[in-house]
Amino acid sequence: MLVPDINALTPIQTVRPTAATPEGAQQDKDALKAVAKDFETAFIAQMLTHSGLTESLTSGEGKMAAAFGSFYVEQLAERMAEDGGFGMADSIYKQLERYGQTGETS
Repeated sequence: MLVPDINALTPIQTVRPTAATPEGAQQDKDALKAVAKDFETAFIAQMLTHSGLTESLTSGEGKMAAAFGSFYVEQLAERMAEDGGFGMADSIYKQLERYGQTGETS
């Protein structure tokens, strides 16, 4: 799932551990991984957008092509994140998991 706006990410408090069963624990881990991947995808999309990629892809093609540049950047960011991205999702996941285990909030 692509999340182009960081403010649209799932709030962390809704991903806190909810079940003591192995299935519930796995669901919690999967939810944390999804949030971490969504954040990395949004980060990559923002980075690509601000790098000027959208404008360079559509330069000289008119306003109609420019309208689709953001879609291309979003798909590129999603694919990059799925292929491992920058490794941010793994780091974020580990940090979120640690917070869930210790109850830390800062």
